[in-house]
Amino acid sequence: MEEYRSHAHSISLCKYHFVWCPKYRHGMLELIRDELAELFRGTAERFGHEIVSMEIATDHVHLFVEADPKWSPGEIAKQFKGYSGRTILKRHPEIKQRYFWGSGLWKGGYYVGTTGAVSEDVVRRYIEETEH
Repeated sequence: MEEYRSHAHSISLCKYHFVWCPKYRHGMLELIRDELAELFRGTAERFGHEIVSMEIATDHVHLFVEADPKWSPGEIAKQFKGYSGRTILKRHPEIKQRYFWGSGLWKGGYYVGTTGAVSEDVVRRYIEETEH
């Protein structure tokens, strides 16, 4: 059984799968893979998220994150991408100059998908078949 998060007035289980890429889809993330992983773990700890799974490929990132419902998926992506992008380019001006010509590390967009303990069909059936 999934472990739920208990809050003052609610119980939740919010898990998100994020995928995003560096600008211009440069295949250079292996140069900073360990540093990115450390920055992502720090961001998760700061905001109270749990990284369930993480993969940093050469040209994209997969993060599977459990978070409190107070954070929207957009806010979560911004937390991870914003801090890591600023920090990496500040620490590595040579990467900024070679690959990004003064702009940010990450593309503006991202993919997010949700997961949960029950399927969509189970929720739909519960709502449709339960007397209210």
